Amino acid sequence: MKKIYNIFLAITVLGIGSCSLDPDPTTFLSDSNFFSTAEETNSAVLHSYQAMTFLDYLRPYMNIPTTASEEAFPKEGEGLNINQFEEWNVDDRNQNLEQFFRLSYVGLNRANTVIEKTKEASYDESLRAKYHGEGLFLRAWHHFMLVRLFGSTPLRVSAVDQLDEVRGIPDASIEEVYTSIQSDLKEAINLLPIQREGGRADRVAAQALLSKVYITMASARQSGSPGYEWVSDADTFYGLASEMASAVINGQSEYTFDPDLLNIYNVAEPQSFNGPEHIFFIPQDRNGLVEGEFSKLSKFFIPADTPTTSFLADGTATHGGFGVYVSELPFLASFDNTDRRKTELIVNELFDENGISSWTPSGGESAPFSRKYIDPKFIGDNTSTHPYLLRFTDILLIYAEAEGPSAEGYTAVNRVRQRAGLPDLTPGLSITDFRDKIIEERSFELAFEANRLYDLRRTNTVESVLQDIYGKVIVNNPYFYPIPAIERQLNPTN
Repeated sequence: MKKIYNIFLAITVLGIGSCSLDPDPTTFLSDSNFFSTAEETNSAVLHSYQAMTFLDYLRPYMNIPTTASEEAFPKEGEGLNINQFEEWNVDDRNQNLEQFFRLSYVGLNRANTVIEKTKEASYDESLRAKYHGEGLFLRAWHHFMLVRLFGSTPLRVSAVDQLDEVRGIPDASIEEVYTSIQSDLKEAINLLPIQREGGRADRVAAQALLSKVYITMASARQSGSPGYEWVSDADTFYGLASEMASAVINGQSEYTFDPDLLNIYNVAEPQSFNGPEHIFFIPQDRNGLVEGEFSKLSKFFIPADTPTTSFLADGTATHGGFGVYVSELPFLASFDNTDRRKTELIVNELFDENGISSWTPSGGESAPFSRKYIDPKFIGDNTSTHPYLLRFTDILLIYAEAEGPSAEGYTAVNRVRQRAGLPDLTPGLSITDFRDKIIEERSFELAFEANRLYDLRRTNTVESVLQDIYGKVIVNNPYFYPIPAIERQLNPTN
């Protein structure tokens, strides 16, 4: 992991503005001379991943879905217009959306440069194919994030290496974006090896992402979610989602289901990053030199009134927090009281070094919080905690949802429930009731992992859950956010 960070640091000069879609870029990472060797290309690929480590990407990635769902609300006075997501009154001046949109297109441009420059590279063919596949994966990742957030959005499938290419790109339809995503991932699957490298994509990551693409299309079409009327047939894409998820679950042995619930979120040692569940994630290390290389994500979940240093009931050390995300008590109450994801992953009390209680939630913005983002070996504010982008259980539940109430579907979901200490799902459910139960199971299993908003949108349940159950008032479009006004000004074609 340090190797990745050292290369990131070495090419920082190239990273500042080099591939941005800012109004007056002057240099680009598309210099053909830079891709003459495998080593140089590898640096460019890492440069492409680096866009996802910037704070302007990481914070909106977590801020938006965490506070727009029923999981948490933002503390009062938190910046970047984060309150708009909880209030469901998001405008086109929202700073979270501005930052995420911009950094996604920075990432797209870097990925496109890699794709173009590795098409006919002359070094080792296996490396050329790997780097080309990683570029395709990253392009698909960014387009998938953008289309789920904004719907119709500019489709970028070529690198911007001339100033006159920065502006004038019209929005592509949602269908066109999904067509590009599917094409990129299918090609990436054919090119990429199965090769675990923490923070980098391999064939399994591409298969996992494509299963999420297919389940989104299938469930959105089945539920009548706005914007997906073009999907030809829900059953076809449920079948494709099952096939692709099965490839992840049954077609390889590098990644697998972790029977130890707490181990999934263990970042104490470097090898923890490559635990059996972790298919794709943003690598962050407490020893990094700048924020983005290290993480402060844990402090966003830990309440601001907690002690500077304290311990969980099992002796795990932790630190004080910023309390940016305040857990919604009704959401925590929706867990079964025997669910280990509640009893072991939600923190209700902290202790001092002598085992004496030093903190309990006092109400308001002091609430129980998720243990998923705790690093017991923190260095000051620096931690190795990170977002979980693709993990095995997410794909296992996609497989269950796609399969429906078959023997395979029940077996998949019951593995998850058994790990959580819960009884097996009731047998004999209808296909609709079974899939509803899977979506509910995902809400518990993937809580605070930046997934819930997208599940609500693809199942057309934003209003029925957030408004009807949790009492949120939805002011504007619940299924797509507005493209930032500054981007409209810079791209006047739309």
